[in-house]
Amino acid sequence: MLPTDMPMPQGLPEDARELFEIWAPVTSRWSGWAKPVLFTYAPPATSIALPAWSWVGAPPLGSGRTAIVVDLPGNEGLACALALAARGFRPVPLYNNTQGEGAEVIALDPFVSGLRAAAPALAAMNIPDDAPPAFLLDSNRGSGGPTPGMFDNRWAVFAQDFPSGRALLSSGIERVVVMRREGAIRVDLVSVLRLWRREGIASERFDVATGTQSELTQDISLLAVFSGHMSAIMHGFRQNATGGFGARVPLPSEGGGGFG
Repeated sequence: MLPTDMPMPQGLPEDARELFEIWAPVTSRWSGWAKPVLFTYAPPATSIALPAWSWVGAPPLGSGRTAIVVDLPGNEGLACALALAARGFRPVPLYNNTQGEGAEVIALDPFVSGLRAAAPALAAMNIPDDAPPAFLLDSNRGSGGPTPGMFDNRWAVFAQDFPSGRALLSSGIERVVVMRREGAIRVDLVSVLRLWRREGIASERFDVATGTQSELTQDISLLAVFSGHMSAIMHGFRQNATGGFGARVPLPSEGGGGFG
């Protein structure tokens, strides 16, 4: 069942709450999946401008029956999100990593700044409450080589981070288009696509750099789904005490670390 109302995260500064409400309005049916973590951080001293955005060719956006997964690096995803919002999609940020002391494997200041930089344009758009979703991921979420002493904030997505296939179908969504650049889709997202396929949601890939479109075909056996899920969670990512992704890589003398 899709939530129609979403309680605001408690304890956020007022400006952070207002920012989160722009990205996840309580009237939108998809806001229950928006992740609030990056909205809790104070903006960095230096603001940024989002990159200019255009894709090659015509992406298969459909007519209200297509959901999008924006799987692009850094703030390219936010720039793409605004382009999709202008075409009637509701951006849903799923960024789920945290900041910590010391050098971060994935620098989050650009995302924190980018969410704020995009907010005025997003707020000015009259996006219908039942607009199809565009789920926002960072394609570099699992990249990088953490070393002892670094803050390892790599992360992964799981099926529970998205609506189920049945929930999508009940909202009129029949297919999902993954928008990304070159390279294979990460196994965590592939696992989600497999589950959606089992529930009747078709999937396609659109390369924003070349305009190439291709139907995604996956092994949807339970074994493939389970093995993909296990591969994602056993990839060495670190969770913190609050359940989110992000923890300091221990020095050799300290031991510990890992997922869990």
